[in-house]
Amino acid sequence: MKAETRVTSKGQVVIPKLVRERLRWVPGTQLAVEEVGDGTVRLAPLRAADPIDSLYGCLKAHSRDPLAELEAEHLAEIETDEHWRHRSR
Repeated sequence: MKAETRVTSKGQVVIPKLVRERLRWVPGTQLAVEEVGDGTVRLAPLRAADPIDSLYGCLKAHSRDPLAELEAEHLAEIETDEHWRHRSR
């Protein structure tokens, strides 16, 4: 697979999304950078000493409190049930 990118003024390079997805490189993946020669650079994921470390960044963080979301969902269900109970009388 071929893709193009460019080096920013800060020396950063964006790895195209399709490439990251194929290689399963999630945010937080640490890469080894090796100059191979002839202007070629190789990127390879560093192997984590602890397998748990390799999972870092693979789950998206919730911006809200999951418990509060669950409680709100439960209250909405109760209100819906009460609405139907009063309507069926």
